[in-house]
Amino acid sequence: MMINIIKLLWLVCISIETCLVLSAVLCITLAAGSFLLTGEFAAAINAMPLISWLRAVPMPVSWWLWLAIAMVSLLVVNTLCCSTETSWSRWGRAGLWQLLAPQMMHAGFLMIVLAHLLSATGSYIQQLEVYEGALAQLPDGHAFGVASISVAGSPMGMPTGFSSELVTDLNNMASRTTISPNHPWFSGGYGVFIKQAEQYPMPRALLEVHREPGAGMALAGALLFTAGNILVVWQRAKSKESGIGVTT
Repeated sequence: MMINIIKLLWLVCISIETCLVLSAVLCITLAAGSFLLTGEFAAAINAMPLISWLRAVPMPVSWWLWLAIAMVSLLVVNTLCCSTETSWSRWGRAGLWQLLAPQMMHAGFLMIVLAHLLSATGSYIQQLEVYEGALAQLPDGHAFGVASISVAGSPMGMPTGFSSELVTDLNNMASRTTISPNHPWFSGGYGVFIKQAEQYPMPRALLEVHREPGAGMALAGALLFTAGNILVVWQRAKSKESGIGVTT
């Protein structure tokens, strides 16, 4: 009896239907949260690490995100079980790429989840209002200066763009870089973004210092997941005539 229960539980854990159900519940949960979250809690979720937000917000407000985390955790378990099953069932029976392709997809997904966990626990966000000639400091102690703030305008006087020239090394005033909305400055893992600027009554800008420790791993995971998908499609197309399927 116990063996049958364990086998049934294992079949549920490796089932693609389980993955689809969990994914559907996750999407519905996140969609509900996007509509239900309003006010100061909605503004704060993008201004602090996610774990800090969850600790500060009452459960009636954050329940949907806790449910989403639970769904992602179950998807991780499903992925690990599927990866184990496919490796065990194909070992010595399938070619190298047939064995690796699904594992690349699984590994890519797990890397993306881990990247989000790293960012949720170790990210950093701070906004600074600065003026021309001001000095600012990154959390790691690196100081930089604001050499200039520029705001471009249309002939009608409407702002069309803005930028700021930063002195990135105070010991070498010639060491400068220009930042704009789509071109931040990165130093020691921190990114300095310009969010807004005004020319009058005096040049000033709103800078955002941002750190995402999981960004690199998320990119690597996405590339690995994409490569695995491409290999799976290629293997399916190659083995279609022979009737050999490739599953994940």
